[in-house]
Amino acid sequence: MIISENTFNNITVIALQGTLDARNAPQLKQFNSAGAAANSIVINLSEVDFLDSSGLGAIVSITRLKRSQGGDVILACMNDKVRNVFEITHVYKLFDIYDDVEAATLNAEKKQTSL
Repeated sequence: MIISENTFNNITVIALQGTLDARNAPQLKQFNSAGAAANSIVINLSEVDFLDSSGLGAIVSITRLKRSQGGDVILACMNDKVRNVFEITHVYKLFDIYDDVEAATLNAEKKQTSL
């Protein structure tokens, strides 16, 4: 799995690429501190080709931490395989999900200004 990040206006965009499973979910969990200074994290899932329960758990873990700090995690660019995992597990109900990173980032900015 490849992870890249970019922070702008207190929003960290994390782009994931490849497989997010039990072997590399701990790598994503290390990004709990990636957006520590940011109010919100947008996770770009467009290049994720496989997601299992461990990967899902890593995303939920980051979300819990960020929300405990008064921020949020917003998801963007899910392909059908990834979306299916979120829907089957009903975890999609926990997130704002957008078709593109720009819309997700705009939502994060709106949430910041409403605080």
